[in-house]
Amino acid sequence: MKSSIADSILRIEFESDLLSTNIAALRTELLAILEQHGASVRGLVADIAQAEKIDSQGLNLLVALLRETERRKITFRVEKPNPDIRRMLTLLNLSERFGVGPAQVS
Repeated sequence: MKSSIADSILRIEFESDLLSTNIAALRTELLAILEQHGASVRGLVADIAQAEKIDSQGLNLLVALLRETERRKITFRVEKPNPDIRRMLTLLNLSERFGVGPAQVS
């Protein structure tokens, strides 16, 4: 996982699928990143372009991120979901909550 901050927006790039097999490690790393940047963050972007799959535990991680950003009163957005993940988020009525815009047409 990579993280960077620009204009008070923390960008987190997930470099793997969000599956139950790696969620514990991802959660620990995410909490450390959030604590490191603390009050200087006004928003969080979760870039999931490299995630091919997300299972229920991965979805729970994204929901937990949403709740944490709401608690901190900062914005949250999920960027670059693949078509299958985008479809899942739409079916679960999470696209709008996650700030996922319409699919980009090539």
